[in-house]
Formats: sequence, C-alpha cells, structure tokens
Amino acid sequence: MSIPARSNPPPAIAGAAGDDVCPDAVVAFDAALQLVHANRAAAALAGQPPAALAGLDAARLMSLGLLAEPVGTRLAEVRSSATAQRVQARDAFGGGAGRWYDVWIVPRADGGVTCYARDISDMKDAEERLRASAGRDSLTGLLNHAAFHDAVSRALATSGPDAPDVALVLFDLDYLKLINDVHGHQTGDEALRRVAEALRATTRDVDVVARLGGDEFAALFVGLDRERVQRIAQRAVARIGATMLPGVGRLSVSAGIAFVASTREPGDLFDRADAAVYDAKARGRGVASVADMTEIACASRRRDVTEDLPPPPPPDLPNARDVVTAARGALREWVHVLACSGGCVDLLDTRTQAVKAVAYYRFGHDDWKLAEQTYALADYPDTARALALGQTYSCRVDDPEVDPAEAALLRQRGFASMLLTPLVSAGRPIGIIELFDTRARVFTSTDQRVAMALAHHLAPLLALLQERDGASA
Repeated sequence: MSIPARSNPPPAIAGAAGDDVCPDAVVAFDAALQLVHANRAAAALAGQPPAALAGLDAARLMSLGLLAEPVGTRLAEVRSSATAQRVQARDAFGGGAGRWYDVWIVPRADGGVTCYARDISDMKDAEERLRASAGRDSLTGLLNHAAFHDAVSRALATSGPDAPDVALVLFDLDYLKLINDVHGHQTGDEALRRVAEALRATTRDVDVVARLGGDEFAALFVGLDRERVQRIAQRAVARIGATMLPGVGRLSVSAGIAFVASTREPGDLFDRADAAVYDAKARGRGVASVADMTEIACASRRRDVTEDLPPPPPPDLPNARDVVTAARGALREWVHVLACSGGCVDLLDTRTQAVKAVAYYRFGHDDWKLAEQTYALADYPDTARALALGQTYSCRVDDPEVDPAEAALLRQRGFASMLLTPLVSAGRPIGIIELFDTRARVFTSTDQRVAMALAHHLAPLLALLQERDGASA
C-alpha cells in the first residue's frame, strides 16, 4: 500500500531564500548534473556543510553514499525528458539511518533538475504494521489462513534434485465445540490461545505456524528430516495434552503429518495431512498420525462396511411428529457425532427409482436448504448400488475414480466429500442419509460403522411415520 506524501510536484526553485527553513531536503543540480545547491536539511542528512557538497556530480555523490541510487539514476532521465518523476528511497541524501523519503525530481528551464525529499518513515512503518497484521490471526497472533497458504506455495515452488524436504502438520483442537457450548466462547478462545502458545514453544523460530480457522492449526517445516518433524509434532501434542484449562481440564489435539510428494502440489499435501488428522481422531484423539500414501489412497476409495458394531443409543427425537421432523432431528445429532459440515435425508419414491431430499441440516446455518429436487437413481449408479446392497459409500470431489455425476452434485451443494448410508427397514430400502464435509475428508471405517448403526435406529422410525402419514392421507 502506498501513502502519497504529496499529490503534485513542488515548483522547481533552487536556492530560494525559503529553502533553509524548509523541513524537507532540497538539492539542485545543473545541466551537467553537478550539485549547485543544498539546503540545511539536505546538508544535515549528508553530514557535510553545503559548500563541501557544491560541484560534486551525481556519480560521485552516489559513490560517497550521499545520494541514493534510485534517485541518482533518474536525474539524467528527468533532464532529457523534461518530465518530473517521483521515487521512494531509503537515505535519499545519505545519513545511513535507513529512513524512507518520498522524492520528487523536477526539471528546470535551465536544463538542471531539483530534488525535493520528504521523510515518510513513519508512514512506511505504519504500512508495514498494517501489512503484517493483515496476515495474522487476531486471536492468537499466529499467521492466518491466507498467509500460511502463501508460505506453503513458496516452499513447494522449488523443484528438482536440490529442492528441500517439506512437511505439513495439521493440528485439530479436540472438543472445541463442546468447550464453547458448555463453558462459553471466552473459554474456547482461551483454549485456542493456549494451543497457539504451545505450538510456539515446541517449534523453531524458522518454522511457519498458523491458525487456519476454527479449531485448526498448522505448522510448515522446510529442510527437516522425517524423524525430527515427527518428534516436534509429538512434542507439541504432548505439551498441549499437559495444558490445564481451569474448569475444563486438560486440552487435547489430534495431529496429522504429511511429507511432500514428488508432485510438490499444495493441495495434495493438505489432503494427506487432513486424512492423517481423521486417522488420529479415529485412534482416540490426542495423538499424531503420519499420512501414508498407500493407506490414504486406499481409504479414499469406496469401502463396504461389514464389521459388527455395538449399537449406540438411539437419537433423542421427542418431537418426531412426522418424517421431516424426525429426519432433521437425527441429522443434527449425526452431524455433531461425526463432526461433519451438514447432511440431508433422501427418501425413495414409491417406484424406488428416484430419491428426494426431505430434510437437511448444515452446521451453523439453521436456515440452510437444499433444492427440493428429485434425483433419478439411474443418473447416480454408485448411489443406486450402495442403496441396493445396503452398504455405505463415500466419495470426494478430488478422487479421480469418483463418478462425474456424483462429484458434480457434491460441488453444486458446496461440499468436498460425502458419506452415504442406506436407510433400510424390515429388509426394504426406504432412502439414504448423506453426510457432507467442506473439506476433502477421508471417512474412516469407524465413521462408516457409526453411521450404519445410527441408520439402523432411524430407518424403522421413518418407515413407521411414512405408514402413519400414508394412512392418514
């Protein structure tokens, strides 16, 4: 950002009587670019009396450090073009203090030029503070999302055999929503600050640490081997786990570590670190997981759920007067249980050839709605197959194997990943429940087992309400 010191060049007057009381530095050169006048302010900057400067040409002044190169190199241009130029430079007329000056170089009728320099160091300092604050998270003082992504892109820009190793660690503060709900947002904010302090204490000064937003933090490591990165991540997780918050207890973070692949793509690095975070959460939270390329690639594809899981308690649906109310109540609980961004319940039509969204919920947006459209199952074969087989199905928009129609619908709804679970009652499919995430998430086998168990509770209730609604129609 540039803060102009003047909007127009000053009049070209060299050696005027008012120069010596002017706070701005003024120097004048003749047609041969030899100095013919310096006011008191300019002489003070140079540390020389005006008489000692007279007759020195621009090249000599630059060699002595008494004329900044950006100013000296423009004198001849202004003289020949007879057009004023403006430049901002440090130590315009010497001094060595590193102060910034806004300099107008103005041609004169006699072929010479006059320079007027105003000290703008305070303005430059304000610009720098503003620029620095724009890249910082206001709560924690760490870098923010945009600044961190820029740092990652710069770190990955170097390629070839000499490119440095790059590692990304994502940290999710566990149970932040519960802390906010039970203890208030001020306590939640304090928890976030404590995590930031722990990350500063366990990383090096050269490491890049940021709060990406919400409960998510990140650290970027360049030129470190894998073992050292893992030790730092585990040390950070342990330090946060030992942090006590009054009234709350010990904090906990789940960390995902990813090392740069041959593609050196930022998106790939974030995806794999994110997948490792979900693996850490599936392992019980409060641990660090390393993204393994083979495991993540396998996990990102469709998976069938066959393991038995002890059923969780059924959703509390005291106001389940109709299908829509029951479905929406279940969605709210599912989104929280599986830490998703939103979801919808789609019911089969009477011919079992299409589904229609009857209830939807998006975390933090009570008025959010999906278009009440009917989707032909023939257009979405993977969904149809999962429904027919009674199996879960997950997809991500960045998965090259995902059906294009499924990916397009997911993007249209504003999400990056989905977990689909069939609703089956008395052996008969009645619909599906879709859980969405705005991140390209890998839904773990534990996520799928929990979703299937919850569906077993919801499906009979929806079937009963459908029959009741049909009988009363």
